[in-house]
Amino acid sequence: MRISKLHVVAVLMLGLVLGLAGCSKLPVETVTAMQTAMDGAKAAGAETYARDALNQAMETKAQADAEIETQNGKFALMRSYKKSTEMLTLATQQFEQANQAAVAGKERARVAANAAVEAATAALAATNEFLAKAPRGKNTKAELEAMQQELVVLQGALDEAVAGVAAEDYINAKAKADVVTQKAAEIQADIQNAMDKAKR
Repeated sequence: MRISKLHVVAVLMLGLVLGLAGCSKLPVETVTAMQTAMDGAKAAGAETYARDALNQAMETKAQADAEIETQNGKFALMRSYKKSTEMLTLATQQFEQANQAAVAGKERARVAANAAVEAATAALAATNEFLAKAPRGKNTKAELEAMQQELVVLQGALDEAVAGVAAEDYINAKAKADVVTQKAAEIQADIQNAMDKAKR
């Protein structure tokens, strides 16, 4: 009977030690999955198009890293990476969500940039046409020629916006195209003022 009890106790102790040992190692596949998800989110443009989602995932990762360091500082049999594993798994899910958000955000930015370039192209063409029809008198010739030079500069900015779209730099491309549209409208107003002045 005594041998049987000792045997049971020994088995229980062995099971406890093995259980502790099992929790004392951080699963490599969990770390690998999180790293892969993080790299994927960044490659998808999350830093630009899903910054909030990416920051949330990075914060969870930082908490997991801190927990891992805490466990690393403990005696081997007292370590437990259960919480770390759970946090890494959560970070993996958040990085995957950031990836999806980045893809959607980038597509929205692409559509907006293309629309802005189209609007700028139309505005610049209309302004050039308006300027070509403006009568050049003694009082307006220099003024209108200066506007012509401004339109040349705007055409260069529009070309940069088009190149930005081609390079998938949608946010900067849209910003440049919007400036072109705004400046073209201002030049149209200046042309009209010059024409009104010539009439007077």
